[in-house]
Amino acid sequence: MVNHSEQPQIFADQVRAIPGGEHLEMCYSCGTCVSKCMIQQKVEPEYNPRRLLRMVLMGLREEAFQSPTTWLCSACDLCYPACPQEIHISGVIDAVKQLAVEAGYESPLETVSVDESLCSGCGICVMACPYEALHLVEKEVEGEMDLFSEVDVNKCMGCGICVAACPMGAIARPGVSNEEVRAQIDVPPPERDGALRLIVFVCD
Repeated sequence: MVNHSEQPQIFADQVRAIPGGEHLEMCYSCGTCVSKCMIQQKVEPEYNPRRLLRMVLMGLREEAFQSPTTWLCSACDLCYPACPQEIHISGVIDAVKQLAVEAGYESPLETVSVDESLCSGCGICVMACPYEALHLVEKEVEGEMDLFSEVDVNKCMGCGICVAACPMGAIARPGVSNEEVRAQIDVPPPERDGALRLIVFVCD
């Protein structure tokens, strides 16, 4: 029989057993990591590493796996030097993410896709990706083996670096195709007292 009082400890032990997760219990929820986080400030207000760590310690497995914090961390590590406990927050989050993937969860983020009819298998995207989300795979096409780029959706952050790097235009991300960008440019910005009108695309 399962002793439910032991469940929180079991989940926490699983996280601690993965390299990066060993500092789980050092967090005392000061909030410094949140104050430094660009994801929280620019992308998702609900992003909160200290809340995720508390979920793990409480044994809230499903809640932790479904939390946007588990999937949105870009491992920029702006929080790391600021943490008074010197916790490598992205390492702990990655440990939770690994367990989530093993449990069958998938990233909810919009990721890139590869058009194999255009992909030359050059590997430029693999070298460009900062998240190691792309790799080359060998597939048989019309009786011959060929290389194609393949996306790991649980590692891809949808940053678009590979889209810009691909010389064949074989990689696409929702919202950033040439046609979609042109459509945004073609919409005139509102008038402002006859002032010069500019369109600026800013990368967060």
